[in-house]
Amino acid sequence: MDVHVFEQHTVPGGYVSSFQRKGFIFPGGTTSFCSSGIVFPILEDLGLKDRLRFVRADYQLSWGTHDIPLHSSTQVCEAFSRAFPHERRHLKHYFSWVRAGEAAFKAMHESNVMFGGGNGAFRTMFRLVFKNPLIPWAMAKARKKTNRDLHAGHFSDPKLRGFLDSLGYPVMEGLVTMGMWYSFFHDYHMPIGGMQVIPEAFVSYITGHGGTIHLGKRVSRILVKNRRVTGVRLEDGSEVSARFVVSAADMRTSLLGLLDEEHLPAPLIETLGKGSPSESMCVVYLGLDHDEGLASHLERFHANHVAFHPDGGEPFHIVWLDKDDPSVVPEGGHALWVGRGSPYERWSGLGREAYKEQKQKEAWNLIREAEKFIPGLSNHIRVMESATPLTFERYTGNWRGATAGWNWDPSRNPHIHPVRDLAIIKGLYFAGHWVYSPGGVPTAMITAWHVARQILKMHTGKRDEVTP
Repeated sequence: MDVHVFEQHTVPGGYVSSFQRKGFIFPGGTTSFCSSGIVFPILEDLGLKDRLRFVRADYQLSWGTHDIPLHSSTQVCEAFSRAFPHERRHLKHYFSWVRAGEAAFKAMHESNVMFGGGNGAFRTMFRLVFKNPLIPWAMAKARKKTNRDLHAGHFSDPKLRGFLDSLGYPVMEGLVTMGMWYSFFHDYHMPIGGMQVIPEAFVSYITGHGGTIHLGKRVSRILVKNRRVTGVRLEDGSEVSARFVVSAADMRTSLLGLLDEEHLPAPLIETLGKGSPSESMCVVYLGLDHDEGLASHLERFHANHVAFHPDGGEPFHIVWLDKDDPSVVPEGGHALWVGRGSPYERWSGLGREAYKEQKQKEAWNLIREAEKFIPGLSNHIRVMESATPLTFERYTGNWRGATAGWNWDPSRNPHIHPVRDLAIIKGLYFAGHWVYSPGGVPTAMITAWHVARQILKMHTGKRDEVTP
């Protein structure tokens, strides 16, 4: 098929991208991803996995002088029990649930049911439950609960609950929390060379098979006639005819921005109006010089990702980008990513000068907070960049600077069904981390994979050979 990809930015990848400053490579969005039994199988099937190399993205929770690497359920339970001995019994019960959930996700990933279970998914799940009898208990315990419900139901200490609540998104479904723990222990990854190597591998694949990538080309309208897609109109006014169109823009842009409202069912418009995006962030990117003093402070990183709770301040995340990948920094340098949640409303109403002033102020606030974890950090800065929710919205196109599609809080998610609700125009498909929740790299990959198979089925007419 004749494939054309129109990307509004000058580099491909969206949130899975990188930018460079004076030899330092920083992530343009996500700092790590989990495969979820999806990403690596797809890369392997396309022949791309061997072209990319990955290191584990490991995590650590820190406060005061406490550092707890998240290596295993047993190790984390013991570490928290030493810090909160009065919660020992409840920690043991909570992490027995974590351990059962870990076994469930591990079995699902290893069985390939997440990627290609197809018609055999029921039999596969039956075998998993038979081999892991605690799976039904773990899933039942998480059902209709959020991470905060689970933590409030187990622990009376508000400090401990706050630490656990800070891992992942502020409010998540219980089953997602279970998957989060599995990912901490087994399944977070970072590509060597920075995030940009992943979209560049896809670019090479697409162009190598005769496709064309158009960078800096924003689509302004999806063209429809008689309830069937006919192509797209670009921002420069030119039109491209197409039998099939796949939109990977955020869902509100795809449906309310690129389509005329007359093509949308009223219930879908109402549902979109009720949905909230996932939380946005303010981030500062730091390129550092090296000396022995800084090196001694960096020893506090037992993992490359740290969730830090400063005394009297809001928690934030700090990532030592070159800890396990020196290729992202020039010789004699280090790179850090420091970020925390920041409401979009805090930035959207500011004038130009007030915005620049606030952005600079927030960046230095983050640096001062990070110095509670790395003393003297500001004395080593060679490169400094910062980003707000408006920055992420501008460069990635994600509504309100959302970090992972729709909000992970089930009460704020519109729960749009990718088939029932989005099959509105013939030949029009949707892919990306907004199609269903939870959003993220695995969601973007698997939705694109299913859409590609569906289009091939329609194109070839071999409806029985390709299962969407």
